[in-house]
Amino acid sequence: MQRVHIEFQRVQTWLFAVPRLRAMVGANALLGRALRVALPDLARQTGCGWALAPSHANYPSADPNDPLKDYDDPAADAKAGILSRDGGHFEARFSNGASEFAAAAANLLRSCLPGLRFRISIDGAGTAKNQVHLSTELPVLAPCEWTGRGLASAIVKQGSEQPIVSPDVAQRHQAATQTEDGTAVDLASLLSARTKLQKLERPQELKELVGNGYLALIHADGNGIGSGAGKTEAERAAFFHRNRVLLRRALQQAIDRHCPNAGLAPLILLMLGGDDILLVTDDILLVTRAEIALPFVVTLCTALDALQGNETGFRLTLGIGVVIARHTIPVHRLHEVAEQLTSSAKRRFRGFTQGEKKHSVVDWAVYSTAWVDNPEDVRRRDWLRGNSTDLRVLSQRPVNVLGQELDSLQGLAHAAQKLGHAPRSQLRYLVDQLPRGRALSALAFAELPTRGKGTLAQAGVKELWRRAGNAWITPLLDLVEIAEIARLGVTPGHRP
Repeated sequence: MQRVHIEFQRVQTWLFAVPRLRAMVGANALLGRALRVALPDLARQTGCGWALAPSHANYPSADPNDPLKDYDDPAADAKAGILSRDGGHFEARFSNGASEFAAAAANLLRSCLPGLRFRISIDGAGTAKNQVHLSTELPVLAPCEWTGRGLASAIVKQGSEQPIVSPDVAQRHQAATQTEDGTAVDLASLLSARTKLQKLERPQELKELVGNGYLALIHADGNGIGSGAGKTEAERAAFFHRNRVLLRRALQQAIDRHCPNAGLAPLILLMLGGDDILLVTDDILLVTRAEIALPFVVTLCTALDALQGNETGFRLTLGIGVVIARHTIPVHRLHEVAEQLTSSAKRRFRGFTQGEKKHSVVDWAVYSTAWVDNPEDVRRRDWLRGNSTDLRVLSQRPVNVLGQELDSLQGLAHAAQKLGHAPRSQLRYLVDQLPRGRALSALAFAELPTRGKGTLAQAGVKELWRRAGNAWITPLLDLVEIAEIARLGVTPGHRP
């Protein structure tokens, strides 16, 4: 018996290679079809020199509560010899012909996913990688209008535009129609079709999605997944299946909670990873209007927590990064920053002490500039004040998602709603005083006019600073920033 494992590499770089929303959605549809349909169909073929070998491990059956139960039945797949086909990985057992299948799979992937890097191994030994091919096209004066690379040889229709693009871009654009007519088989499309998104109009461009507002990119990843996976093949399969079902159910609830019953979709699920047996890839990647992003995170984690109830043992939590910026910033750059913020949240999770309840953690960054800088550099420059004996940190981030106080996203978001009618100039002035020191900022807070001070008191801010370890910390900057998100991009004098 031999195992063939196929790993897709730098998937998100490939997804964002064409910087148009429709092309990104289409690229994910192509990826899902190759991983979930084309490779399994190839492996099941007979008379080609290879034969699948069923696994006799006790894999879990489809969960009746899973919104994708018709598409995720590990026991049925394992009986056929297919052990994984989600999350950027495909694995199957063969009684013979593993090398022949690996060669055929490599040719298939090069044709249906041009430009995507992959690695194929047999029993852990590498056998094939995708090859870089030199173009045989003659020099032309008309490169692809969307990427600037490749021969402009296909016309696609996007609204009132008819750009001439390369064959690769045209393939992605055409695949996007599958997400609209319900024939796409990637996990993101399958789950979206079981939410309110199914009946909503899909935006074709990021500008259409956000209008005059800002864009938010949400990236989420499971915390500490590898630590609870179990030892046997069956235990790991059951563990990962449980987690991905929980994530889908929570995500389904969050999408339905924040989508209207009609009109334009306010969010697009770009990617939904799956847990496989060898590597854990339970990523969520979602673009949405800025004002929805942080409430969506709260709803998602509330649903995830409720679904697990009082269960003992491993509890699935998330490390989440949210970047909010202009829609003109390249999505690949927003994704890089979102991943950094996710890593920051996961470091906070790893800092929980033994015996302390584990929570989902979020970190976010808001940019109103024409480019998004490294968040760590921005924070060292703008948030740290004082010295080792009087260190002041102007933000609490990253924070727990759930909680009722101002040290959690849920508490901050609830309090921010009470600032809707507060004098914005007074709040901004108070935030500007924070870097000047505890004494001066406290004085500015004490002298704040009655209306502004009363509104802050209703939101739970009765004093600016609190001691946290060897530093002083304040919730004010985080609170005011959350309250201002809905106003980003809005013309002065016009409330959203």
